[in-house]
Amino acid sequence: MFKTGDKIKVIDDNQKGTVIRVHKNQITILNEFGFEESFYPNELLPDETLEIGKVIVEQPEFNSKKKSKNPLSEPKEIDLHIGQLVDSYAQLTNFEMLQIQLNKIKDEIELARAEKRNRLIFIHGHGSGKLKEEMTKLLNRYKGIEIYDASFRKYKLGATEVKLH
Repeated sequence: MFKTGDKIKVIDDNQKGTVIRVHKNQITILNEFGFEESFYPNELLPDETLEIGKVIVEQPEFNSKKKSKNPLSEPKEIDLHIGQLVDSYAQLTNFEMLQIQLNKIKDEIELARAEKRNRLIFIHGHGSGKLKEEMTKLLNRYKGIEIYDASFRKYKLGATEVKLH
C-alpha cells in the first residue's frame, strides 16, 4: 500500500512525513522535523487525500474482509484537525477554531442524514481533549444517534464514531 517516497500523514497526530522504509507491516517515515518514526499502515494516510476540507475515506486494512457493496454502509472519516479545515489558522483564536470544527461536525451530521449514511468517524486527535468534550456535548443534543470511541486499534483514543439511526 505504501512505498518509499510516498508523502503521508499520521492519523492521530497533526504530523506529515515521507516514507523512507517499508518492512513487513511497519512503515518508517522521516517526519517534517527530521526524525524517523515507525507506524503500522493503518495509522497512516496518503498525503494526497488531505486537501483542505476534504473528507478522508477509510483506509483498507491488511487482510481485511471484502468491502461492502454499499459505500454508504461504510463509515465516513472526517478529519477535524484545524489545518485540514482552513487554509490558514494562524490568526484564529482557539474559540474560532473550535467553532469551525463544531460547524464541520454539524454539516457532516446533516449530510449523513441526507445521504442515509449510518456511520461517521470524527478524527479529533488527542490534544487537550477540549474538542472531544465539546463535540460530545454537541452530539448528545441530536436524537437518533449513538456515540462511541472509535476503534482503539486504528485510532488509539483520537477518534469518535457516530452511529445514526
